Amino acid sequence: MTEHEAAWPPEDIELALDHDSDIDSDSEEIYDAKGNLITDEYVRDAISDVHRAIDEGRVPVPTSRPGRPSLTGESTHSPRVSFRLPEELRERARARAEQEGKSVSALAREAFEQFLRAC
Repeated sequence: MTEHEAAWPPEDIELALDHDSDIDSDSEEIYDAKGNLITDEYVRDAISDVHRAIDEGRVPVPTSRPGRPSLTGESTHSPRVSFRLPEELRERARARAEQEGKSVSALAREAFEQFLRAC
């Protein structure tokens, strides 16, 4: 596989399948846009090329975390807490949040704060 010095991704390693592609078994052969057979070695080389491009600064790497703004107002990441609950309780929370004009997340945060203050 060739090393790429141009903008990433180079045209010769496009791995997109079109709407006519029908891959049902490991025995079918897949080719890239330039007709090169895609093998395990081809994929390993493509991954190595991506790592090299990142290391050489040819691929922009995000420096901040995507998502909503921090709850602290600073540039730090707000930790997440998740848990499971019955569907009926989730629907009640959704309805209450909608009634109060806020997200379920905001409603849960407020309820959690009230619970911890009461302890």
